Amino acid sequence: MKLVGSLLLALLFSHASNLQAQTTLKFCFEDVPQSPWTMPDGTGLNIELLRRVEERLGERFELIAKPWKRCQEEVRTGVIDGYFGAGLSEDRRKFSVYPSLSDGTTDSEAALNTDQTRVFTRSQSAITWDGKSLQHVKQAIVVQRGYLVGSILEKKGYTIREVKTLEDALRLLASGEAEVAILQGMEAVHLSKQDTRFKDSVVSHSLPYLNLQLYLAISQHTFKRDPKRFQSIWNGIKTIRNTASYQQLVETTTIRE
Repeated sequence: MKLVGSLLLALLFSHASNLQAQTTLKFCFEDVPQSPWTMPDGTGLNIELLRRVEERLGERFELIAKPWKRCQEEVRTGVIDGYFGAGLSEDRRKFSVYPSLSDGTTDSEAALNTDQTRVFTRSQSAITWDGKSLQHVKQAIVVQRGYLVGSILEKKGYTIREVKTLEDALRLLASGEAEVAILQGMEAVHLSKQDTRFKDSVVSHSLPYLNLQLYLAISQHTFKRDPKRFQSIWNGIKTIRNTASYQQLVETTTIRE
């Protein structure tokens, strides 16, 4: 009878584990375009990468576009299981878990992608950027709402002005309502150089302000329930990102500056 009881318990635990593995994970991403990585309609390279991980592992992901600050708040409170396109910061570590190596350092190979923030100024502005020092800043620096660069600038003593989209930021520069913006992504450079609304009045500086590795980060509430599951997902990201087919997809995605 003891043997039968043990076998029944083992089956129950196995069944519970299988059910947990099939639980849909809810991950959010920003609801404004960050081409080519994520788009509000659920397309983009990071979306495709996660879909391939999902298929490889037999996982189930629900990918939800939300305002970036709301994403972070819902991860903090455990409403959402994780968020992606997330740069690493100590503030975010307080409520979310990033992929790490056995020595506790961040596993940069598990990043979804790398990206840059660039300095944008009005044409003829006195503001300069040499890759190390931002000089002659007299007004608030425009950044996108909830972005890591905003908190970095504030810690350096700058005043920031938050906007929702890249276009909102570039419009402020073009109209003269702002002198400088620090914006993330290749799409910002493309808009500043190609869009007729901005190309004659906005300058994109070639030296990056920040180089960022962007991750799928998991809510601490969710992570502690099954750490091995998320380690498997991060390992899946590394595997898929290094496949020839995904690398080719990235290479053939056209981004014009």
